[in-house]
Amino acid sequence: MDLDSWTLSQSIVVFSVCALVIAIAGTRITRVVDQLADRTGLGEATAGAVLLGAATSLSGSVLSVTAAYRGHPELAVSNALGGIAVQTFFLAIADMVYRRANLEHAAASAPNMMQNGLLIALPALLLLAPTLPSLSRPWTEFLVL
Repeated sequence: MDLDSWTLSQSIVVFSVCALVIAIAGTRITRVVDQLADRTGLGEATAGAVLLGAATSLSGSVLSVTAAYRGHPELAVSNALGGIAVQTFFLAIADMVYRRANLEHAAASAPNMMQNGLLIALPALLLLAPTLPSLSRPWTEFLVL
């Protein structure tokens, strides 16, 4: 069956099934990464950022790289910024629903604060990039050993 010929109801059903699979797999991988962080002493902040971040961002990264490669830079950048916005939205929802602790206070550790600073700096760099002068030399000339 060609994807272009799907009806709206078929697309909604497929989307719902995929969302359910992601929710189940996401819950399982969260438990596994938490146990791995405890066993290795890596720390929950580092394990969450590296392992969960990489696993959950893989599809968005592939989409952004593919969009940029095919000449759609607006789609690539808006996908990255939209992903950050949606994850922040769901974190706010989780903070409202989870009543045992205040999530932003419970997660206020030095590694999380450093990651938050990086999260602010990277999109700021994306937003400033169009105003910066273009480089006239190949980037390899800047690698001086």
